[in-house]
Amino acid sequence: MAVPGTARPVRRTAAPDGGRVAAPRAAVRDAAERAAEVAGRVVGGLRRGRALHTRGVCAAATLTVAWPPVRPLGVASLDRQGRTEVLVRLSKGVSLPGRLPDVLGLAIRLPDPEGDVDLLLSTAAPPPLGWLPIPRRAFTSGPYSSLARYRHRDGPLRLVAVPYGEAVPADPRLLGTALAHAPLLFQLFAQPPRGPGRPLAMLRVHTPLPETDVPFDPVENAHPGLRLPETIGRLRRGAYAGSRAARRAPHPR
Repeated sequence: MAVPGTARPVRRTAAPDGGRVAAPRAAVRDAAERAAEVAGRVVGGLRRGRALHTRGVCAAATLTVAWPPVRPLGVASLDRQGRTEVLVRLSKGVSLPGRLPDVLGLAIRLPDPEGDVDLLLSTAAPPPLGWLPIPRRAFTSGPYSSLARYRHRDGPLRLVAVPYGEAVPADPRLLGTALAHAPLLFQLFAQPPRGPGRPLAMLRVHTPLPETDVPFDPVENAHPGLRLPETIGRLRRGAYAGSRAARRAPHPR
């Protein structure tokens, strides 16, 4: 079922200098991916864990699609009316200690007939700040967004999660107590560059899984209908591969 990520072949063009232009670009992308892998391996080795989002907690969650979407996204778990049990991980990007503000992460693993799909979102500033990653003081104090726009058949879009409920401080150690009191709720949206977001599903995070620590990877576990820009995808693939190698983690599929 697993399909290892591979670099796209360089397409030949009819332009006289097409090959001379494409080859250097491919070489630059290859070098950037290798550099990202080295960086991920070094930082992961120093931290003895994930290069980023080292501090985090996995949890069981329920994804609820209340009604069939008018325009399906193409991802089975988000297009099918009903409930799906999923795995999530809430984390701190730089892993600053205690309750210090940090760029917080929400990773979601969706079951799919073609293989699990990993969605990785971080706390971000909505427009007019363009969904730039920003630190937050609580897991519930602001929206989360995918790092970049996905390439989708309906046009570019981001995946956005808006939290609801009581404030939960940005300390993964407190998540167990918080979830024992009440679940964390997130409304998921498909957000186009302009206009309102399209509601997709409600995510209810309910049970901490402190003994579970699985590798999430938004490139190796990508959905073919949600494609990252090639440069960003290759940088992330290198960084995640290096981070896994540093801690001898299994392949995400």
